[in-house]
Amino acid sequence: MSKNNLQYFLLGLILLVHGFLLTKLIFFPYPELFIYPYLTNHGLLPYFQILDQHFPGLMFLPINFDNLGMTNEISARIWLISIVLITHLFLFFISRSILKNGYKALLVNLLYFLWQPFFEGWVLWIDSFLPLILLPAFYSLYNRKFFISGILIGLVVVFKQVMIPLAALLAFYVWWESREFKKMRDFFIGLVIPIFLMIIYLISIGVFSDFFYWTVIFNLTVFAQYGRGEMPSFAHLSRVALVFGSAFIALLRIKERSVTILLIFLVGSLMGLSTRFDFVHFQPALPFAVLATVYGLGKLGGLGKLGKILIIGYMLIAIWWLNIFYNIKDVASSAYKGHLGDKVFFFDQSTYAIANKVMQHTKPNDKIFVFGAAPHLYQMSQVLPAGDVFVFQFPWFYKVAEKRILEGIKKDQPEIIVSDRTVKIEDQPITEFAKEIDQYIQQNYEPIDQVGTTDILRRKPQ
Repeated sequence: MSKNNLQYFLLGLILLVHGFLLTKLIFFPYPELFIYPYLTNHGLLPYFQILDQHFPGLMFLPINFDNLGMTNEISARIWLISIVLITHLFLFFISRSILKNGYKALLVNLLYFLWQPFFEGWVLWIDSFLPLILLPAFYSLYNRKFFISGILIGLVVVFKQVMIPLAALLAFYVWWESREFKKMRDFFIGLVIPIFLMIIYLISIGVFSDFFYWTVIFNLTVFAQYGRGEMPSFAHLSRVALVFGSAFIALLRIKERSVTILLIFLVGSLMGLSTRFDFVHFQPALPFAVLATVYGLGKLGGLGKLGKILIIGYMLIAIWWLNIFYNIKDVASSAYKGHLGDKVFFFDQSTYAIANKVMQHTKPNDKIFVFGAAPHLYQMSQVLPAGDVFVFQFPWFYKVAEKRILEGIKKDQPEIIVSDRTVKIEDQPITEFAKEIDQYIQQNYEPIDQVGTTDILRRKPQ
C-alpha cells in the first residue's frame, strides 16, 4: 500500500469510528433549529413575530433547515455527523498542506476525534456549523485569496453576530500585513456582500428595526443583565486550559505568517463565549486548537525532557477525562451513566405523546398555545402559536414580551393550550416570571387530557 493510500485508509478509519460514536452518544438538538424555520415557512416574520436575538443563519432566511429537510431528531443527527465528517476532511487537507506532512495531519484529525465529543459535540447548535465555513476561510486567507476569505467570514457573521470581532481582527490583519488597497478592498467587499444581502432581505420584509432591537439593543441590555448564565467552574476552566491553553503555548514562540493567521482564527472563533460559557461554544475554535497544537509541537522540534513530560501529562489527563466523559466502566451496565446512551433531548416518548394528543384535538395550522412544555410542539403537531407571536419562554424574553404574548392569546382564544406549570428555567418557576399568562390560563381553560406533568387544556364554555 502506498503512503498516500495508507494515509487515506487511516483517515477513513478515523471518520468511520467518529461517525459511529456519534450514533451512540446522547443527542441534544436545539429546538430553535426546528421551530424557527418551521414558523418562518408558515408565514411568521422573523424578529417581528418570531422574537429572537440571533442573526438569521439557516433559521430565518428563505432557505432554512426546515425546507432543507432537517425536521426531526433523526435527520438532525445525520446533519451533525455530516458536519463532523466534512470538518475532518477539511482539517486533513488543510493540515497536510500547511504542515507538509500527511501523518501530522492525521494526528490533527485524531485530536479532533478525541475532543469533539467532549466539548458538547453531541449537541447540535449554530456553533456546530461554523467550522464548515471558518476552516475554508482560514485556508483562503492563508493562500491570499482575500475576496473568498472575506465572503466566507461575512457568511459566518450572518450565522452568528459574535463573529463580528473575528471579522474586525481579520480586516485589521489584512491591512497590517499588506498595506495594499487592492487586498484590503477585496477582503472588505467579500465580507460585506453576505451581510449586505441579509440586511436587504430584512428590509424587504419590513423587519429590520425589529432585527436591530433583538440582536443589538436587547442583547446589550436585558440579556446582558439576566441571561448570561453562571460563571464557569474550576473543572470547566481546567479542561479548557488543557486543550486550548496547549494550543496557545505551542504557538507563542513561533513567528510566522501562518501562525499569526491561525492565532487570529483561534482567538476570534472563541468570541461566542462572551454570551454563555457552554462547551458547545468551543466547537468553532476546536479545529484551530488541535491544528495549533500539532503545528506548534512540530515546529518546536527538540522539546527535551520537560517537553516529553508535558506531552505524557497531556495524554494521561486526556485519557482520565475521556474515561469520565464516556464513563467506560459502566458501558456494560443496563443504566448508562456517562454520555453513551440513546437519550435524545426534546424528542423523548413523552414529547411525542404530547404532540399526538395535540393532533387528536386540532387540525393542521390551528392556533394553540404552549406554556412551559417543549417549544417545538408547534412544529411536531403542525400547528401555529396563538396571536401569530412566538418567543422562547425564558425569563429574560418574558420581561419584554409577556404582555404581547398574552394579548395574542386573548385575541385568538385558542381552543387548546398545552401547559406544564412545573417547569423552572434558570431556577425560576414559569408560574412566577409568566404570572399573568398563567393566571389567564387557569381562569379560562380546563384540563381534558394529561401526559406526565403536562396538561392538555380546553377553553371553558363562555
